[in-house]
Amino acid sequence: MTHKTGNGAYLEAVDWTEIDYVLLDMDGTLLDLAFDNDFWGHRIHEKYASIHDISIEQTVAKFEPLFKSVASTLNWYSTDFWSQQYGYSIIEHSRAYASGIRWLPFAKEFLHALRDSDVRSTIVTNAHPDIVRLKHEITGITDLVDRTISSHSLGHAKESPNFWRELQAELKFRPASTLFFDDSPAVLSAAIDFGIERSIAICHPDSTRPKRIPMSSLAVTNFEQLGASLRKGGAC
Repeated sequence: MTHKTGNGAYLEAVDWTEIDYVLLDMDGTLLDLAFDNDFWGHRIHEKYASIHDISIEQTVAKFEPLFKSVASTLNWYSTDFWSQQYGYSIIEHSRAYASGIRWLPFAKEFLHALRDSDVRSTIVTNAHPDIVRLKHEITGITDLVDRTISSHSLGHAKESPNFWRELQAELKFRPASTLFFDDSPAVLSAAIDFGIERSIAICHPDSTRPKRIPMSSLAVTNFEQLGASLRKGGAC
């Protein structure tokens, strides 16, 4: 069941008898993207500016072309790559702000509902493995799913069709009976192109920013309704 809005639709119900696999993004889907937007959008530039005694604006201008050149590739998401570029350990710097890592509303409860059901669950993330480890230390997130797979282990970012081919070979999921949740339009588009028609946008990935209006895919604000329906079992 859906509720139309713009060119997209809010998902209000799922027939869980048709679903045997749920794939979930991590940042902006299960965990609040506010941490990442603040850290990657400000904190890394702030530290570089302090080290080199230049302004944050100068730092952003210096690195903006590089960010654009590696967008949608593994380097964009690689703490190793950015540590080399910025000249300090990105992952160690991120630990100073780890208190900002937190769950999105109803996400943890949804994972518990999945664990109590017959539906398999896997986190599929572009986050570098050391970021996954840090966020697990804070939230225990990887203990709540069957598996966690970083795109770095498959050699392709989620925006690439090669990622989805490698992921299916690894997990043996059936696209027709799979749900996929992500906050990135480019990633959702890649998943849909691969055949996961029920690829669902998270339209409030950052609690500090306005909710997005879904334009090209099914969407949910959070997992409240889907979690409740899953705990009831069967169709809803």
